[in-house]
Amino acid sequence: MATKILLPIDHTDQKSWKKALPVALEQAKFYGAELHAVSVIPEIVQLPNLPAGYGSGAKAHVKGAVEAILARNNASDVPVQIEEGSVYREILKLAHKDGYDMIIMASAEGEFPNYEIGPNLARVVRNAHCTVMVVRG
Repeated sequence: MATKILLPIDHTDQKSWKKALPVALEQAKFYGAELHAVSVIPEIVQLPNLPAGYGSGAKAHVKGAVEAILARNNASDVPVQIEEGSVYREILKLAHKDGYDMIIMASAEGEFPNYEIGPNLARVVRNAHCTVMVVRG
């Protein structure tokens, strides 16, 4: 039984949420669980040739984009968290730290028998402490 569900969303790729979001909403309703969304942006490394403060608005921009996706899909009450770093590592750290008992992620498109499982999804499935539901693209 799930009490807390995590849904990773990449605001630049609708395949990451188009099918997974309705499934996550359905699972949260079925279990009476909390649903939370997370988006991970790459860590911005300050290089000498970049201006000071480069990337300072990235988190706010991504959070706004994810909130807009949720609002368009009747899920505006879902809290959004933005993390910085490696996608799979941040998902795993957050899921473990905050006690999520289910992660719902979409796979890339593919046809039987060669469904596509990208490296981030594969690592989350292999290393998560909790149930991972893969929604086929």
